[in-house]
Amino acid sequence: MHSFQSICKLIDRFDYGGALDILEEIGLRDTDPAILLDSCRSAVNFDFKTALVKLERLGGEFAKDKSVLRLKKNLQQLIAGTPEAVFSELLENTRFQLVNEEYIDFLGRAYRFKEAIFKYIFVERHLQQRNFSMHIEAMQKRSIMKILRKRYKIYNANVVFAITTYINRQLEDTRYDEIARILNSKRMTDMIELRNDSIVGHGFTGISRNELIKVYGDPYTALKEFRKCLELLGLEINGSKYEEVNELIVGQLKAINHKGGSN
Repeated sequence: MHSFQSICKLIDRFDYGGALDILEEIGLRDTDPAILLDSCRSAVNFDFKTALVKLERLGGEFAKDKSVLRLKKNLQQLIAGTPEAVFSELLENTRFQLVNEEYIDFLGRAYRFKEAIFKYIFVERHLQQRNFSMHIEAMQKRSIMKILRKRYKIYNANVVFAITTYINRQLEDTRYDEIARILNSKRMTDMIELRNDSIVGHGFTGISRNELIKVYGDPYTALKEFRKCLELLGLEINGSKYEEVNELIVGQLKAINHKGGSN
């Protein structure tokens, strides 16, 4: 029972590797919940291809469970670079860093999130199509900067500032103005500056929750602001994928525990 409770606590914190280690120690490495944990461990590191391959090890009726099928479909969308799936995953991944009080990693994700939204706006508007992959070459910074310079005569070397200029000059839509206002606010800029001074930026400054609150306020508000930006873009965001997976894993573990498979 002690092992079961420990595993559940780790799963609640999205520590799939830690939970899997305990299952391995108690001889349950090849069970369905262990396979799910192993897949999630790869997925939270954005290794979606490996995560999908691991799910193929699930057998019997459980492999046909609706939640498992939804998870497989989601991983296929992530591999394909579907914007809604990728942004949903990034939002969840950013939240995990706050849950686990890994504030430097949170800042790294926040920086990436801000940049990704701006790049998405530019590529989506420039290509004039919604159904494209986040993995295409046009999403690369060098491709974006080349187009901004040649076609729009925007020469700012910072991709966020350059696309902000593009929005101000080219897009007559208040949605984009609102997104730029949110992401370029002073408190968001100050928070990103903390990232630049940290180990994931250009320095060695440590980051505490108090430091985050001092420059930004409640860091969970950043998640709400990112979500609002995505909703303004018309993207449907799933923010409960891992809660659903966690419930599925815990349910399977309870079944094993009741059979006396864990102690």
